[in-house]
Amino acid sequence: MAATPWAAFSDRKYNTDKFLVDGEWASCFGHIDAVHSGEFMGIEPTNKRVKIHYTDFWEVRDGLITDNWVTVDFPSILEQLGVDVFDGLGWESYDRGEIVPPKPN
Repeated sequence: MAATPWAAFSDRKYNTDKFLVDGEWASCFGHIDAVHSGEFMGIEPTNKRVKIHYTDFWEVRDGLITDNWVTVDFPSILEQLGVDVFDGLGWESYDRGEIVPPKPN
């Protein structure tokens, strides 16, 4: 059985930045502070402390969670570990003025 991605991160501290509820929906926005202590996506442990941003959505009906979606900002994690998945073409390059967006036709 393959290890879960979380096995690569130790000393995890979970931080809820915002919790929202609207009718049958609840959402949590937060981040996890952790140490990259195991192999992650082919990257050997760096022992760097990283911030893992996530968003969690729950649908609740009759007091039970009926569905759950979680998003994790993997490009940000990889960037903190020294990997640029956008090969220098991410939005930050445009914001810094390193790349000028093409003009629409």
